[in-house]
Amino acid sequence: MRVRAYRFRAYTSKTTARVLKTQLEVACKLYNTLLHAEQEEYERNKHTMSKTELRQLALDLRKQNKEFQTLHSQVAQQVADRFYETRERFLDGVANKPKKKKPHQYLSLVYPQSGWKLSDTREVGLEKTKRRRLGFT
Repeated sequence: MRVRAYRFRAYTSKTTARVLKTQLEVACKLYNTLLHAEQEEYERNKHTMSKTELRQLALDLRKQNKEFQTLHSQVAQQVADRFYETRERFLDGVANKPKKKKPHQYLSLVYPQSGWKLSDTREVGLEKTKRRRLGFT
């Protein structure tokens, strides 16, 4: 079986970059909220939440909080999965205790595949005047 690999470079507008930066900050806040909820749960019941419980909590927080609604639901679940994996590494003795994240420490998000569209590669990087001359209005 042959395997093909493709490499793409994405160029964003200032608006898109601003939206992505905001979503990284919101994901960071969601991570910190999950950390706080996990700490409270452990103090009250001496019990840690399962992966499913964390994912459901992330979705519930997303429903309740207007700010968290800017994240796609799968992104919120992915943040919960990241927290769960971090906590499990700590409990296994492989990593340090999970800490609060600062907005600049959260560097990536995973989006569902259905949400993206590639434009004509000839348009990328062209100024508006060049697009008009070449017929890319």
